[in-house]
Amino acid sequence: MSALYFEEYSQDWGYETESKLITDEDITTFVNLHGFLTPTFTNSAYMHGMKDYGGRMAPGLMILCMAEGLVLNAGVTRRRGIFLMGLTPNFKKPVFAGESIFNRVRFKSKRLSSKPDRGIVVTQHQVVTNKGDIAIEYDSTRMIRTRLFVEPPEQAE
Repeated sequence: MSALYFEEYSQDWGYETESKLITDEDITTFVNLHGFLTPTFTNSAYMHGMKDYGGRMAPGLMILCMAEGLVLNAGVTRRRGIFLMGLTPNFKKPVFAGESIFNRVRFKSKRLSSKPDRGIVVTQHQVVTNKGDIAIEYDSTRMIRTRLFVEPPEQAE
């Protein structure tokens, strides 16, 4: 997908990212790096013994981060996004090791900022598992360059 300027977002715009497999290694790395050191995420016997889990559950914030990574890797904001202003996640269902996710993105709204070379774009997201379950719904608010943006010569490719 090619990157979009602010002006290119419209009511009918949307896309779906590629999918990403969630592995035990992904969960272990995230849990250790961020200190999610509770039995829910670290004790295999505990996880498999609980009827509510039945497998290795990934932290919701990990899935949110991976979903945002899928958006970035799709390239839609590459060299157009200035910064991420906000996320409003609503965690619906757990995701377990061995499941895959993809991110379904739809345009929600936009407005120009106080500077004419940038605007604010809000998109709606559904993080969907390979089972068809919606794991997370969230809105993302980003500052995006308009076509008036002039890139400094030292940053241009």
